[in-house]
Amino acid sequence: MRRLVLIGGGHAHVHVLKAIGDALDPTVSVTLVTPVERQVYSGMLPGFVAGHYALEDCGIDLIRLAERARALVVRSSASLVNPAMREVICANGEVVPYDVLSIDVGSRAFTGRVKGVEEHAVVIRPLERFVEGWEKVLARARQGGMNSVSVVGGGAAGLELAFAVENRLRRESGGEAPHVRVLTDARTVVPEYPAAARGRLLRLASRRNIGTHGGSPVTEVGPGYLRLRDAIEFATDATLWVTGAAAPALFRDSGLQTDDRGFLAVNDFMQSLSHPEVFGAGDCATNLANPRPKAGVFAVRAGPALAANLVAAMKGGPLERFVPSPRYLALISCGGRYAVGLYGGLSFEGRWAWRWKDRIDRGFVARYSAKALAASR
Repeated sequence: MRRLVLIGGGHAHVHVLKAIGDALDPTVSVTLVTPVERQVYSGMLPGFVAGHYALEDCGIDLIRLAERARALVVRSSASLVNPAMREVICANGEVVPYDVLSIDVGSRAFTGRVKGVEEHAVVIRPLERFVEGWEKVLARARQGGMNSVSVVGGGAAGLELAFAVENRLRRESGGEAPHVRVLTDARTVVPEYPAAARGRLLRLASRRNIGTHGGSPVTEVGPGYLRLRDAIEFATDATLWVTGAAAPALFRDSGLQTDDRGFLAVNDFMQSLSHPEVFGAGDCATNLANPRPKAGVFAVRAGPALAANLVAAMKGGPLERFVPSPRYLALISCGGRYAVGLYGGLSFEGRWAWRWKDRIDRGFVARYSAKALAASR
């Protein structure tokens, strides 16, 4: 019997589990290594923070998917991959052997040398821990006396979260919400977006009195303050850390080839460049020949090709090339049921854009619901 091991329950792996469940192969044993029972879908997280969704609306039940695929579940995180022995060493001490390995564990938030992040900030990843931290912030806000919230990270994720926080706290307080600010070391927020889309987002932030502070690198997070590189301090009652992606620690000592930032280096077939029996998808991997942004849309797109390639690798068949177009639709929710969208150089906004995003996000989660899984049997 051939052994397939999946590390992580990311966007691509939920599709792999469903595909395996749709076409069970008795010659293959499957093991899922995950520290969590539920994947919180990142596309719906701002809507959860804003109060549009309950947490159960945003989650995919990994245990149910694994059971349907007759997969063994190891409830732990992976600490190390030993490719020479073809083993995964887990944080709980368990050793899981594999013939083919697939890794979809996302990324960490980049903290660099900033002091106090882990102690005093609510870090965006892992998402499950962020949810716990946000609920504590919300509970404190409901008690009153919260004057300001700081979001560190000026990319699309940071600005979208700032809109969500402002919307939720304003609704909870009946109008007298804490001031929300966004700080980034880049010259402006969302520097990756075209000027037209950036202008739309900045205008909406201004209307909500969300402060945007470009060129403001944070050097320390303390209890009740943020210190910038130029020694300026901001008083803050809560800090949310939403910076760019950093590589998972898993690859550091595993002997797998990585890019210069520490992400798993893969080819067009999502295979490790150093170990072809290892595959990687989503934010944790970089296709060196055809790199793409660290965005969830690419992990979602990778699911079908990854599932096909893992089956092919187990059976010795031909692999499927996966090189997605670098262009993708981005829909950024802006607190209320309103969104800004962009595709290439085109940008737009409106309530209709939020409804579009809502349908896309709900549709993705619904594919893996108990009802959908039962219907596909």
